[in-house]
Amino acid sequence: MLFVRHSLMFLIYVGMFGVACANPRPNLVIILADDMGYGDMSCYGSQQIRTPHIDDLASGGVRCTNGYVSGVVCAPSRAGLMTGRYQNRFGFEHNIVGAADYYNADHVGLPTDEITIADRLKAIGYRTACIGKWHLGNRDAMHPNSRGFDYYFGRLKGHGYFPKVKDKSIYRQRAPVDRIDVPYTTDWYTAEAIDFIGRTPGNKPFFLYLAHDTPHTPLQAKEVDLARYAHIEHKARRTLCAMQDCLDQNVGRLIKHLKDTGQFENTLIVFCSDNGGVVNSTNHSINAPLRGQKSMFTDGGMHVPFIFSWPSGGIPRGELYEQPFISLDLLPTFLAAAGEPWKLKAGKENGKIYDGVNLLPFLRGERGGEHPHETLFWRITHRGAAVRHGDWKLVRTPHLPPQLYDLSNDISEVNDLACTRPEVTRELMLKLAQWESSFKHTPRWFSSNGWMKSILNVYEADYPLVQPDATRAAASQ
Repeated sequence: MLFVRHSLMFLIYVGMFGVACANPRPNLVIILADDMGYGDMSCYGSQQIRTPHIDDLASGGVRCTNGYVSGVVCAPSRAGLMTGRYQNRFGFEHNIVGAADYYNADHVGLPTDEITIADRLKAIGYRTACIGKWHLGNRDAMHPNSRGFDYYFGRLKGHGYFPKVKDKSIYRQRAPVDRIDVPYTTDWYTAEAIDFIGRTPGNKPFFLYLAHDTPHTPLQAKEVDLARYAHIEHKARRTLCAMQDCLDQNVGRLIKHLKDTGQFENTLIVFCSDNGGVVNSTNHSINAPLRGQKSMFTDGGMHVPFIFSWPSGGIPRGELYEQPFISLDLLPTFLAAAGEPWKLKAGKENGKIYDGVNLLPFLRGERGGEHPHETLFWRITHRGAAVRHGDWKLVRTPHLPPQLYDLSNDISEVNDLACTRPEVTRELMLKLAQWESSFKHTPRWFSSNGWMKSILNVYEADYPLVQPDATRAAASQ
């Protein structure tokens, strides 16, 4: 009788808290920065910007030194992250902002037949939220609520950190907000994220895609944050540092909430940026030691910080991971973490090619020195392309001969070896052409010609390749 009573109590406990209590599925979080410089966090070498909370996340998890995103500008990069497919495969190569109005509106955005990471996680029982910047289409069929997200709060398009009701730019679900609850969007997005977590039933895991605007232009910071960097004379750089500091504070707020509610240990958190920082008069990010910036096909355009944390999931503490991987890997990694490993035949599902791999065994050190990918690719038609194969990197632009770099000893890509190693140049040009020929779609739309003209001088420009000291901006700024 005692055994029956104890068994009944156990069944009631399981019913209240879910079978997952014995082996709970992790919560899954992506914290995405926008146009963040590779060198603009102290754990990645910044001497100017204090990021103690992000640093703590890195020291408690794995910090990656060769993490890439699939696009060199915002929207294409996000399209790849959402689907686990090179966005070129479905014609999403150019930014939505700046697309000419003569393109069919039904084509401008993430195609509705593409399955998102939120679709997949929602289907296996996750509660899902997208908070922050969307930029993957403005039609109702492309709205986050139509793409697998139970909850949406943020901007479908545009930027700005001090929103006003009259602008009707901030949406909750499908309607613009009628009041401003928090005056600064970086703070507001975090408040909404914490509220979403609090409203998630205790027996249901959640997937949170927290896509901050920070530090994308316009450069707008709170006075309290600017005061911390009053010693930096350059106004734009000072403002960017303050914005990054605010982002770090908000990462800290989110992590504190997870810890206070006992959820941190079993939450897989990935922190990264959508592409490289902008290094010019409008933004003043620092990508050092990487050369170049957003929109370019040198590493400054798509080589970004990546941090993974999951204390109860076997991700080691305080480790460096130095093998190349790409943001397309997040989808299969999250599915594997959720206990739903993705079983593809020849990398295909329903005739579609998928390009990501599960990173967990690599991050846990179970695959030795193996690379998740032998070769990685990038392209925006009419603006450039690149391929990384091992440590060799080839950059192709419309107006210059192909450039070849050995990243094993030239991370800044300053020594072009295309002429001295023609056999490698030819091999990588062929790999790039073979990849391009595998697409079923041409680009569905193009950016305005102004964006295309921008490439004509950026590859010859000077970029800071070392971090500025704590009191001044880089010499070129």
